[in-house]
Amino acid sequence: MTRLIYIFLLLVLTVPMFGAGHALLLPPVHAMDEQDDVLEAIKRGDVMPYSKIKRIVESKLNGVVVGQQIRRTNRGWQYDLRVRRKDGRVVMAIVNARTGEIVRTQ
Repeated sequence: MTRLIYIFLLLVLTVPMFGAGHALLLPPVHAMDEQDDVLEAIKRGDVMPYSKIKRIVESKLNGVVVGQQIRRTNRGWQYDLRVRRKDGRVVMAIVNARTGEIVRTQ
């Protein structure tokens, strides 16, 4: 009986403190919506799949993609890729997600 009271008190006292923290385990709603938007854009042909973009960029920049992000801009979807080149330099490649064209490297 004492054990049940201890568990009950533990739950009552800790849930309000940590209850809001449980929301951190779930991805933000806007992130899930954006994933759905990207999938729909791929189905429509507005966005090239990442695997194709990765092959194009690695070939053109003679390196390996080590980081990626896709985002919607006022000009459409774009991939922001970090590429580690054979010489060890890491460059950022901005890629048009529809055409696969490398717009800019930094």
